[in-house]
Amino acid sequence: MASVSLNNLNKEFGGMLAVKNLSVEIADGEFLVFVGPSGCGKTTTLRMVAGLESLSAGEIRIGDRIVNDLPPGERDVAMVFQNYALYSHMSVRKNLGFALKARKLKGTEIEKRVLRVAKMLDLQELLDRKPRQLSGGQRQRVALGRAIVRNPQVFLMDEPLSNLDALLRLRTRKELIELTRELKSTVIYVTPDQVEAMTLGHRLAVMNEGEVVQ
Repeated sequence: MASVSLNNLNKEFGGMLAVKNLSVEIADGEFLVFVGPSGCGKTTTLRMVAGLESLSAGEIRIGDRIVNDLPPGERDVAMVFQNYALYSHMSVRKNLGFALKARKLKGTEIEKRVLRVAKMLDLQELLDRKPRQLSGGQRQRVALGRAIVRNPQVFLMDEPLSNLDALLRLRTRKELIELTRELKSTVIYVTPDQVEAMTLGHRLAVMNEGEVVQ
């Protein structure tokens, strides 16, 4: 795992600043939650850390590396999206192993990691199913598993529980807390839900109109 340092980040869209002079230090192993209303810049900030959005100004450091100019695949982060972003034509097993196959790991190593994560997330019985055959909660666990199997330095999570019903969301929060504690992960999490933020986060960064206000 690694610390993350965001120094004076700015992101401009069409002459408007979506993120303004944002500076946050995230410790190695910390679970930091960006919380705030829709459109406040929290997802844009997460996407800049992931390398999916360029910076207009500022510096992002992951561990001891400045990653501003690195493509997403070289930042050693894994992102979990709101819409799960699973490959619909692939089985759960192939979804979990896809990033490892792209890294050209040996088949035996891929299978070993996939089975370990499947056991961790209670997915063993679902490995040969396609995403359309899964419930929302099961799809979310596969999306988490696909991130975990890569063993990244940092997990980036963009409202990953927002598509779940209230009861399942509560249960998945508890599972996520236990999982990140077990993995000793550095996590940057985005949500508009204050209760979710306070339940999950070691620390909150409250955002409004592109700035951290608390």
